[in-house]
Amino acid sequence: MKYEVFMNTFERESLMNKNLFESSIWPINTNFRLMKNILYIVFSCLLFTTMVSAQNVSTAGQETSSSKSKEIKPDKRYKKVYWGLKAGGGQMMWENDFNNYEALTVMPLNFGFFIEYRPIKYVAIETGASYFMGSFEGSIDAYSTTQNGVDSEGDNVEYRFASSDMVETQDLTLLNVPIALKLNAFAGNWEFFAKGGMEYRHALTASYNSSGLMTNHGYYAQWDLLVDNLYQQGFYSNRYTNESGDITWTDTFEPFVGGGIVFPSRKTSFFIEGIYYLGSGDFTEKQTSPFVNRINNAPISELSSGSLMEMGTTKMSGFMVNIGLRF
Repeated sequence: MKYEVFMNTFERESLMNKNLFESSIWPINTNFRLMKNILYIVFSCLLFTTMVSAQNVSTAGQETSSSKSKEIKPDKRYKKVYWGLKAGGGQMMWENDFNNYEALTVMPLNFGFFIEYRPIKYVAIETGASYFMGSFEGSIDAYSTTQNGVDSEGDNVEYRFASSDMVETQDLTLLNVPIALKLNAFAGNWEFFAKGGMEYRHALTASYNSSGLMTNHGYYAQWDLLVDNLYQQGFYSNRYTNESGDITWTDTFEPFVGGGIVFPSRKTSFFIEGIYYLGSGDFTEKQTSPFVNRINNAPISELSSGSLMEMGTTKMSGFMVNIGLRF
């Protein structure tokens, strides 16, 4: 009986102690689990952050590598040899110092190709060829001259020639071959250049048309005789004439200077340039004296003056603006 009471008492005390122990340790277990969960969450966040950071670094590295692969190194943008096409127009004048000849400004056109050799980055040699088309115009208000000669019957005569209201147009198609030294400068991907050189000009066609009033008298001093209105002998007064013919062209070189800009591009580049011709070349053969071909004893219909550009020193000056593509 006492044993049973003792055992019951022991069991109750053991149960109470167990419950007391479990009740005392429960906060510890709960705190441990909470700390474990917090550490797990923190570790997961750190791992996620690390993975995201690694991904961003990898992506940034790929973008940097890609941008580096696409970037064109400055020294690789420029080749040794370029070629291209260009066309343009401008304002030019074909002047003549003969008897106050007044030249008009016209707008010629040209198109052609070029080749550029660049031994070093900043210096190049350029050549090519272009087709030039221009219709020039000028006029003379009045002109007169005398010339001694012999008529068809062997008598001495003084030819007295005069013209007024002379107007002439000259139509030219030229093959131009320039050669120039070219200097290049760079600002980022923009390219600038200046050049100067000589242009060889060859006439494919060169013609004129002139009109005006003509007078040609013959004065015989030995008889004090002035001959007029003998058309079959080449004597007339204020006759309107209109004639056409070829200009006696002489190939020569024309100096020029210019500059331009090349727009940024990876392969084919667009550019614009301006060229100024200094006008120091004379392109025509000259007559022995002005209108010498009209001072003759021949029917008026058979006489020809020739171009006014063959009667004085001429120069062709002005500027051209070209646009083109460089390959």
